[in-house]
Amino acid sequence: MSDKLLSVQDLAIHYRTGAGPVQAVDGIDFDIAPGEALGLVGESGCGKTTAAKAMLKLLPPNGTIPRGRIDFAGTDLAPMGEDAMRKVRWNDIAWISQAAMNALDPVYRVGDQILEAMQAHIRIDRKEGWARGADLFRAVGIEPSRLRAYPHEMSGGMKQRAVIAMAMALEPRLVIADEPTTALDVVTQAQILAKLGGLRRERGMSLLFITHDISVVVQTCDRVAVMYGGKIMETGPVREVFGAPFHPYTMGLTNAFPTLEGAQRELISIPGTPPDLLDPPKGCRFAERCPFATDRCRAEDPALAGVGPGRFAACHYPDKVEEFRAIAAKNATWVEVGKRLGEELADATPRPRAANAREVLRIDGLVKHFDPGGGFFGGRREVVRAVDGIDLTLAEGEILGLAGESGSGKTTTGEMLVKLQEVTSGQILSEGEDIARMTGAALKAFRRRAQMVFQDPYQTLNPRFTIEAIVGEPLRIHAIAKGADLRARVIAVLESAGLKPAETYLERFPHELSGGQRQRVAIARAIVLEPRFIVADEPVSMLDVSIRAGVLNLMRRYRDTQGISFIYVSHDLPTIRYVADRTAIMYLGEIVEVGPTETVIAERKHPYTQLLLDASPEPDPAVVKPPLESAGEIPSPIDPPNGCNFHNRCPLATVHCGWEGRDVLAAIADWDLAQKPREAVGPAKRAGLALRVGAPKGAAAAKAQLAEIMAARHAALGEAATMREDGADIVIDFAAKEAPRRRVVGQGHEVACVLYPQ
Repeated sequence: MSDKLLSVQDLAIHYRTGAGPVQAVDGIDFDIAPGEALGLVGESGCGKTTAAKAMLKLLPPNGTIPRGRIDFAGTDLAPMGEDAMRKVRWNDIAWISQAAMNALDPVYRVGDQILEAMQAHIRIDRKEGWARGADLFRAVGIEPSRLRAYPHEMSGGMKQRAVIAMAMALEPRLVIADEPTTALDVVTQAQILAKLGGLRRERGMSLLFITHDISVVVQTCDRVAVMYGGKIMETGPVREVFGAPFHPYTMGLTNAFPTLEGAQRELISIPGTPPDLLDPPKGCRFAERCPFATDRCRAEDPALAGVGPGRFAACHYPDKVEEFRAIAAKNATWVEVGKRLGEELADATPRPRAANAREVLRIDGLVKHFDPGGGFFGGRREVVRAVDGIDLTLAEGEILGLAGESGSGKTTTGEMLVKLQEVTSGQILSEGEDIARMTGAALKAFRRRAQMVFQDPYQTLNPRFTIEAIVGEPLRIHAIAKGADLRARVIAVLESAGLKPAETYLERFPHELSGGQRQRVAIARAIVLEPRFIVADEPVSMLDVSIRAGVLNLMRRYRDTQGISFIYVSHDLPTIRYVADRTAIMYLGEIVEVGPTETVIAERKHPYTQLLLDASPEPDPAVVKPPLESAGEIPSPIDPPNGCNFHNRCPLATVHCGWEGRDVLAAIADWDLAQKPREAVGPAKRAGLALRVGAPKGAAAAKAQLAEIMAARHAALGEAATMREDGADIVIDFAAKEAPRRRVVGQGHEVACVLYPQ
């Protein structure tokens, strides 16, 4: 066992139900070597998380392990009792959960929670435990003073780093990370993955990484195991598996994922749904959806057999792999599978659109400020500047991508465009009318031509309504149809959304559909009124890779066949590149770059656009991206930065970009995080744009060390600062700067950055 830290052999996991056992995992085998990272990928319900929870014996009460071994460092964990497992958890195997907020107790300080985890397993006093917690926070890039923060006082990325620090507290040999970045935007995700990878290499620990996102696995893991229907379909070195897959299911996954760095290509979704594990099929679990299935596949379950050095695949026909890869790369192949399963795959072939298309929307100086409350005892009331003066247009038959990190104002903008949020100032003109002033009949008429598709279809579909009632409700509200006519319209729109035969869906409820089917219902509900434009807010972020392509292709088809315009809100630039004609990059309430999608991605004029592209994981195994070690976090919209909002994170910032006292505070925090001495620089306090700093060893020494600290943060920071003595302190002054306005840098291409002339 010296070359294997973890060896899983013929592991089966069942859930007891009233209808019988659900065979969630049905005889899987995989190994993890010391210091190795293994990715476990597959669609929702394939058994990934169930298998991982079995490693720590965290299955729910109805979960059982009827057979198999979980051999960890020579000890079988499968029969181990709860008392013995407590010694394994955290000490030897740690867990990083998907939702960091759910993993942290909201009423305890984060440092106390880390200390509690340590004291539950080892003898350590508070002082020593707090010191170790400080070291852990430095290791994950958090200032140790944040140990005293409550979870709600930390950003999503900071909370996830705190959970990683907690997992590292007892230096485990294996860390299991269950979708640790799913709820994060691409920049935060990239920083978390870089930090996790760095810690893995530094500490020599192994990693089991669970996700449905193959691009994350390609950039993070050494090997991968592809799961489907409770079994492993293929395993091997990650770049070999996704570069030259042996199993048709792996081929389908790679075809369905958009690429950013490689050439644009048509995405191909996998028709059908995973098998019912209450009564799994007799033969290959993927046979029903496989374009190459034969009678043998449907009758005989293929074993996981060697197909090359370190590679295994569960397919009866590995000798035909070259032929299968060529056929699987064609959309027509999967269209035939869809027909066999009664599903229509959306045709993604773009059709030419009319030149000089008329405007559907014009947005001028749009502002949305929220009042967070406060202002007690006569204090200054602050506002959250969610959207801070944006200008955009949307043409007929156009998909406009709206990209940016969480907190940049994308969703708020989308909600204002369909009048789900009131405008603070500015105009939204729809066919010449300002929607902010619409009431009564005019507002109802606007609702017909403006619709929204939300991120989570399950939360936006009434669970007590049938699909027919959900899709038909807008027709009833607007008195467009009733009776047989209404039913016929519902059937027609469901079939246009790829839900065929529609009659089989009419009487179902949302919980009886898959995630992709629910999102298609949500799109059908938006389309049934034949709107002029639709705001789609992260419509595929919660969907498996195999069904994302189908939803994206559906949007493109509605654009091309019905001339419907879309505003596609996302932080995922690869999907934006695939569907959008133009792209607007949004940062802290402002549009910093806008233009034709291919131009924006190819030229990357604004440094923030470059950051988003650097952070986007690439599913192409041939592309190796360097880790994004540090890019900071988006500032608070309550107190936006001086000058350019992005200057404090920008590697190309100049002295004219708007440096200020809080940037020096951040530089001091970085200095302390690196544990560098600063005897000459005392406590610092912000005063507007300026910063007042103590000088315990005299003004000259303080100025010299401050210059060194600022230079370590950014060369332009020290150049923009003016230092003066004020009593026993040093005051660092900065000039007020206006945020840069958008400048034209090409045909239809604008960027808000001082690096380009007005």
